[in-house]
Amino acid sequence: MSIFALRSLVTYLALATLALSTWWLAGILTPSEESSGTGAHGTIDYYSKNLSRTLMDENGKPKQLLFTVSLTHYVDGDRSELTEPVLTLYGEDGPPWVIHSDHAVMPGNSDTIFLNGNVLIVRERDENGRTLKIVTQNARVQPDNNYAETDEFIQVLSPPDELTGKGARVHFGDGLKVTILSNVRRKHEIPQ
Repeated sequence: MSIFALRSLVTYLALATLALSTWWLAGILTPSEESSGTGAHGTIDYYSKNLSRTLMDENGKPKQLLFTVSLTHYVDGDRSELTEPVLTLYGEDGPPWVIHSDHAVMPGNSDTIFLNGNVLIVRERDENGRTLKIVTQNARVQPDNNYAETDEFIQVLSPPDELTGKGARVHFGDGLKVTILSNVRRKHEIPQ
């Protein structure tokens, strides 16, 4: 056996040993399916599928509408976890604000809803003919105060304008105010 063949054999054996070691470590370090998921979050008090909840104002008009694919309430920490929630906020004038997210957590003792994953906020055409779409991730919303904030990248689209940046504070309601905290960029397309 030549020295070249011996080196090749040693290299192949070392790679095979490394592959087997990696496979073995992955099997040990990967959590089992039983320990992941909702069971690890605490004791479930109640849950609901395809939940729709409407809050009315003092005049009997819809103020907020919440729809979620599933809601699970945990006794531990008195919190609810929502899957694909859609929160609609109605104002005095103009179209409502519709807030979508992948997941959300609603602590029982807080007026803040924590939106996790992708977040999309949309308002249809207003009296000026402008639409608004806000795209971000991981936001905090206080529906009773018509307020939301994020520390993530945000994109505010209201054709022909586009604002981007990192971190934002958004005051909804009839008088919209968006404050982008850093790395602000504005693009305005002139109609041709």
